[in-house]
Amino acid sequence: MKLNKVLVTVSALSLMAMSLAACSGNKNNGENASPTASSASPSASASAPASESASPEATDIEPEAGAKLIVWAAQEQKDFLETMGKEFEAKYGIKVEFQKVGSGDALNKIVKDGPAGVGADVFMLAHDQLNRAVQAGVILPNDFYGEDTVANFAKTAVDAVTTTDGILYGYPRNIETYLLFYNKSLAKPEDLASWDAIKAFSKSYNVPAEKKFGIMWKLDDTYFNYGFIGGNGGYVFGSNGTDPSDIGLNNEGAVEGMTFMKSMKEVMPFKVADATPDVKTDLFQKGKLAIDMDGIWQLGSFTKEKLGFDVGAVPLPPMPNGKSPKPFAGVQAYFVSQFSQYPNAAKLFAHYVSSQEAAIKMYQMSGVVSARNGLDQDPALADNELIAAFVEQFKNVEAMPSIAETASFWTAMGTVYPQIWDNNADVKTTLDKAVADMKTLIEQSK
Repeated sequence: MKLNKVLVTVSALSLMAMSLAACSGNKNNGENASPTASSASPSASASAPASESASPEATDIEPEAGAKLIVWAAQEQKDFLETMGKEFEAKYGIKVEFQKVGSGDALNKIVKDGPAGVGADVFMLAHDQLNRAVQAGVILPNDFYGEDTVANFAKTAVDAVTTTDGILYGYPRNIETYLLFYNKSLAKPEDLASWDAIKAFSKSYNVPAEKKFGIMWKLDDTYFNYGFIGGNGGYVFGSNGTDPSDIGLNNEGAVEGMTFMKSMKEVMPFKVADATPDVKTDLFQKGKLAIDMDGIWQLGSFTKEKLGFDVGAVPLPPMPNGKSPKPFAGVQAYFVSQFSQYPNAAKLFAHYVSSQEAAIKMYQMSGVVSARNGLDQDPALADNELIAAFVEQFKNVEAMPSIAETASFWTAMGTVYPQIWDNNADVKTTLDKAVADMKTLIEQSK
C-alpha cells in the first residue's frame, strides 16, 4: 500500500531509489504520506500560528537577474503548478516551466540530469528519500526561509524533511496519513468516540451474510496496523527511527498494541486476505460498510456528490488503555536542486508554492491538503469537517523511518497479521520472530 512503504523497500534493494508516501499505489495523489543549517531548530516554535510569521514580501530572497525555472512534479499537480507559475512570473518576472516527473523518479533523474545542467530547479520528493538525496549532494538546505517553514508547518512535516544533524532541506507540501471515515446515515459520532464504542456499534450493525460490517481496514498491511504499536510505545528503530540496532517491535507496548488489534476480530469476522482495499472501498461506497479506516487520498472520492451520502471523519480514538494509536505518516516536500543556476529564484518559488494562499488553491485544484498549521481555520476551508479531522490527526502521527534497513521491517512484519489474526498465534511469540527475521535481513544486507 503506502508508496512510502513500497518505496522504502525498493530503496533498500536498489540503494534507496524510492518514492513516497509509501502508501498504496492508488492512495497518493498520483505520485508514486549540506553546507548550512537552518537558522531555526525544527523543534522550535513548530506550532506557532501562521499569522505570527512575517509577510513573504517583507522577507523575500533576492532572485537572480534573468532567472527561469524548471519544476518537476506528478501529472496530477500540473494545473496547480502551472497556475502558480503564471502568478509567480507576473509577480517576479521569472518564467516557470512544469515538467512531469513524479517524486518516485525525481531523485534518480536529478542525480543524472543535474550535473549535465538539464535538470529541475525545484522538484518533489518523499521524506523517505531525504537521506539519499543529501548523500548524493543534490539538494540545497532550506536556509533563507527556514524560520518561516518551522513556524508555519506541522512539526511532523518539518522533522521529516530535516536531517538528524538538524539541517532543514525541504519545503513541506503535505502529510499523508489515515483516520476513520464513516457513513453518517449509518453511524453517529458517538459510535466512534472510542474503540469500545466502535465494537458495540459493529456488533449491532454487522450482518456478515449480507456483507454488512461496522468497521474494516486493510488487515494485511503494516502501514495501517502499526498505529496500534506506535501508540502503545512500540517503535521500529530507536533514536527517532535511525538506529537499526535498536528494534522496539516486540517490547511490552508493542505486544499490548497488537493484542488490542487482535481483539477487533470479534467485530471483524473475516480473514486478513479478505480485507482488501477494493473490497473495503466497494462496501463503503455501496453503504454496507459504516466505518472505513483509510487515508487522506480518499478526500476527493468520499464526497456526497460521488457516494450519495454524507461522510464524516474522526481521528483514531483512544484504545481501552487510554492511549491513542499513532498512525504512520508520509511527507511530500519541495526541494531545491544543488545544480540550479538560479538557487535564489528556486528557493523563492519553493516558498511561494508553500504559502497559505497556495495551500488553499492547491486543495481547491487538486484535493491535496497542505501540512501548514491552522489550515482548518482558514475561511476557505473552515467548514470542511474532513480536513479538520485530518489536521487533528496530524498532531498524533509518526513519520515512517527512512533508513535503508526499513526494508527489513516491511518484509518481516508482513507475515505477522495472518498469524495472529487468522491462526490465533501468540502475539509475543509472533513479534519476537518478526524482530529476529528483521535482524537477519539487516545482517544479510551488509
